[in-house]
Amino acid sequence: MPVVPIETIPNPILKQKASKVKIINDEVKTDIRNLLDTLQVAKDPEGAGLAAPQLGISKQICVVRNFFADPTDPDKFTHQDFVLINPKIISTAKETEVDWEGCLSIPNTYGKVERFTKIKLIAMDEKGESFKLRADGFFARTIQHEMDHLNGILFTDRVVGKIISEQELDEIIEKEN
Repeated sequence: MPVVPIETIPNPILKQKASKVKIINDEVKTDIRNLLDTLQVAKDPEGAGLAAPQLGISKQICVVRNFFADPTDPDKFTHQDFVLINPKIISTAKETEVDWEGCLSIPNTYGKVERFTKIKLIAMDEKGESFKLRADGFFARTIQHEMDHLNGILFTDRVVGKIISEQELDEIIEKEN
């Protein structure tokens, strides 16, 4: 289980557009395995997705996690990971939503970002096969966040309002509950 250190700001790779993947070779498969393994161990905070530039790799590859209630135990959540190679959004809902985001590459930093509530995209999987994917809610937000990484855009570039620390976010959430 190779785990790769996550690049953090101000590493310039995080602000560069990643290169398209032309062929799925052993190197690309290793990159995908490293993304999946690194995301698997990302705790405190837990990651919802990870893009190749966050591992210092300038390729249009990301992994995203779709969380859902565990069918065997409704009190728990589980997830399904998706590998997206050269993803492209082909349609969006008109509706947007502003909500909190953070990023493993920008520790202890949070802000509200406006995203489409529903998206449809086309991408390749790890076998090089093209597929379409529909996503809504938090899953759609995660995909848009990770696709931004592939284009050199950080969530802090899109923040509506002010950027806050984890402690400030915890205080806001506590007041709301």
